[in-house]
Amino acid sequence: MQKRPEIGDIKQTDAQDERSLEELFAEAEELIGHMEEPELSLEEAFAAYEQGMKIIRACNSRIDLVEQKMLVMNEEGDLVPFEDH
Repeated sequence: MQKRPEIGDIKQTDAQDERSLEELFAEAEELIGHMEEPELSLEEAFAAYEQGMKIIRACNSRIDLVEQKMLVMNEEGDLVPFEDH
């Protein structure tokens, strides 16, 4: 049986984080598994929740960057930025 990561084992997430979305999603999945453990203390649950929110913010930042770079074709066949669609 594989040992679940402890809260302290999970990498800190910040604006300079270079992890891919896939890596962030995998880390979030591990964190959720840890939070589902019945013996998790309230203090550990709060720390896990806080770390999860950091991961979500990092994911949202990555997705926002991708959306800013995406182009869509409008009715005239021209490529325009995603947010102008």
